[in-house]
Amino acid sequence: MLKKISLLVGLAISANAMAKGGVSPYLPLNQAPELEHQIQRLLAVSKNTHIMSKPYKAHDIYKVLQTVRHSYPELYQTLSYQISPYVQSDAGTFAKVTLAAGTKDKTLPNQRGQTTKTNLIVEGGAYANFGRYFGVSVAGIANEDEILPTQSFVYLGYKYAQLDIGYREHWYSPFNDSAMLLSTQAKTTPSITLSNVEPITSFNIRYDMFISKMTEQSGIRKGTIKKEGNIFEAGKPYLFGLQTSFAATDNLTISLSRLMQFGGGPRSVTLKDFTEGFFKPSTRDNVRTSEQATVDENYELGDQIGSITFAYNTSIYTLPFELYGEVALEDTLGGGDRNNSYSLGLYLPFLNSNHSLRLEHSNWQDKWYENQIYLDGNRNSGNVIGHWAGDEHDYTDYTPAKSMSVNWHWQLSKIESLNTTIRMLKNKRSGYKTSYELQTAYTRKLSKPIMGAKSWGAELYQGKDVYGDTFARLGVFANF
Repeated sequence: MLKKISLLVGLAISANAMAKGGVSPYLPLNQAPELEHQIQRLLAVSKNTHIMSKPYKAHDIYKVLQTVRHSYPELYQTLSYQISPYVQSDAGTFAKVTLAAGTKDKTLPNQRGQTTKTNLIVEGGAYANFGRYFGVSVAGIANEDEILPTQSFVYLGYKYAQLDIGYREHWYSPFNDSAMLLSTQAKTTPSITLSNVEPITSFNIRYDMFISKMTEQSGIRKGTIKKEGNIFEAGKPYLFGLQTSFAATDNLTISLSRLMQFGGGPRSVTLKDFTEGFFKPSTRDNVRTSEQATVDENYELGDQIGSITFAYNTSIYTLPFELYGEVALEDTLGGGDRNNSYSLGLYLPFLNSNHSLRLEHSNWQDKWYENQIYLDGNRNSGNVIGHWAGDEHDYTDYTPAKSMSVNWHWQLSKIESLNTTIRMLKNKRSGYKTSYELQTAYTRKLSKPIMGAKSWGAELYQGKDVYGDTFARLGVFANF
């Protein structure tokens, strides 16, 4: 008991120092499921949260946590203990080792391009704050094939402008199992990111803006118009992202997101080109054949995707819930072939104290993640940068599709939990079959650490893919 009291006092002192206008480290993204589950519960039952992008800043979560101290005391105590390392001046925040064996080389959802054939995964992270205005974060994944930096960067600034330089991940969506624009499906790219730690004004305005360089594309078109005989050269395009959000009411948050993939290889882009492409997307994208004679070969900037998103949380009697949705647009709402995407989600964080349920559905039209300038489309290292289902079709066939996922988290006891996700995907073009998959993980805390491990577990991932082939992966893991 004395240890817990000391921990909470230290947590309050450290977080209070961090909150006074300084920068903040980030919490893990798709690397610490039990911690992330409790955070999702917290955000769903809190008013004035209004956080629409990930990874979450530790400062944000600590601040929201204080609002549920009396209404959800058990959640408060659990999460206070879990995030305590992230609000100290420096800490080794998490470490995990997974041993697995799998059949068929299928991409794991939201795991940075890793597959069912990835047998050994070692992941972890640590950070250090040097005063209130500067810090260093080191986090990543090592497997038998490569090292994947996830949150490895330096950060500096103050409460309204934190600058992150290095490998910093971005997830532009309130959805938990997928993100149409930007997720962790592909490898993390080196970037420069500017965002705010403290929300601005009473509307809780937040922003996240970055520019990064993607991995090499197999071919980038030289010239403006797609035609027979186009020349393609290999190159590394740039990716610019911007998300802003604001509080429409205490319970409703609206966000706008934008991605611009441009340049690389034979295509040069000036600041003027970029500015015009940002403010006039309908004129600098999808240049028509009739306009070819009046523009230069690099007039078309590249590819653009945007979205409008909402998240609303409240309760019916004593049952809290969060309803959220997204309309995503390729280029412009009325431009081109009207390549749009529609998503809707419902989260019930407390069916009772031991059960949570989440349902998410997405439906997108033809040619999502495809682009006439870039042969690999919106991909990084061969994986789409958005929804996991974008990797579940032939490489050059950007079929319309719809997906559904159901996640159930069951707290079996104080030391045991079962986290299960069922997914369905239907590609609407002929030649594919409806895919179904089950992903479940059992976790058990240890009464005493064993060789440094604080908990262990087992996970199973199996199903049938869009070609009708079965796959399976079984793994065991230890958290340190």
